[in-house]
Amino acid sequence: MGGTTAIVTEAGGGGRRRFGRALLATVGLALIVYLVRGAGPDRVARVLWQAGSWLPAILLLEVVQLASDVVVLRMLLGDGAAEVPAVAWVRSSAIAYAMMILVPAGRVAGEVARAAVLSAHIGPPRAATASTQLQAAYLFANGTLSGVACTVVCLWLGPRSTLALLLAGNALLMTAVSAGLLAILWHGRVGRWLEAVRQRFTRVVGPSIAAGPDRGRRLPWREAMVCSVSRCAQVVQYAVILRAVGGIVTVRSAFVAHGIHLVGATLGDMIPNQLGVLDGAYRTFAADLGFGNDPARALSIAFVVHIAQLLCASGCIVAAAITARAEPAVEAAPASARADARS
Repeated sequence: MGGTTAIVTEAGGGGRRRFGRALLATVGLALIVYLVRGAGPDRVARVLWQAGSWLPAILLLEVVQLASDVVVLRMLLGDGAAEVPAVAWVRSSAIAYAMMILVPAGRVAGEVARAAVLSAHIGPPRAATASTQLQAAYLFANGTLSGVACTVVCLWLGPRSTLALLLAGNALLMTAVSAGLLAILWHGRVGRWLEAVRQRFTRVVGPSIAAGPDRGRRLPWREAMVCSVSRCAQVVQYAVILRAVGGIVTVRSAFVAHGIHLVGATLGDMIPNQLGVLDGAYRTFAADLGFGNDPARALSIAFVVHIAQLLCASGCIVAAAITARAEPAVEAAPASARADARS
């Protein structure tokens, strides 16, 4: 009877989560419609058509960011990376990226899914630990770039400007969350408490990321630095997008455009692909990009990002489906993974 009740409760909770996700996506789409109507649908369409010729370069830079996560994860796994076949690397990365774009709190869900795929080859503890360290490095990189963008905005618009304050807050938040994830791996009692909080608010089902006393002790500073440098590809990407929609590209404007993305991505994290929120952020700070009299161009930056990411996510879904058939069945985890799981 208890088992039946648990199953019914789980089904009901899943139904509520699906309804909540659908509602958030609907709200995001409604906000996009409102913003487009305000900026002028015809004008937005013309700007997007003009930006189309830049799409291959934008997509290439998106793939560079996807690939950089794989490089950092292999660094984190060390010798264990050799135990993962190439097809599993492709499949885990494809699933992680698709979930990051298509579901709420996508980065968390994507890393859990990545760990689930890799755990078949290196064991759940090692996979979950490395994936958590990757997420911490990614958040540290976002915090670093938020700090750089904040400095640029402060020098240009002043430290009391709204965008500068939001970027400062985002830098602090990203750094704090990154430190919290590392604390989960570092300290058993703190880790169990933070893990319970994380699961309560994210409702993500997957391998636990709480680590044992000797697991996850090494702070991934080297990987965090590599991740920060690799995220500069995203700054370049936003410089390309800014040029594609007719903006003037400078180092300052590239960091401002990317800073708006970082703020919008954080505020809209619970909405798939930050629909509506990211668009609203670019509309709000259009004047900071030199588009005060032409908000359609600022709004088009978000639209180009959505298009590029959804195209990449679609390709990742296809790649995941193909590699699911190609990946050989794992009869038993490698000896090192089994020993790792017992520790």
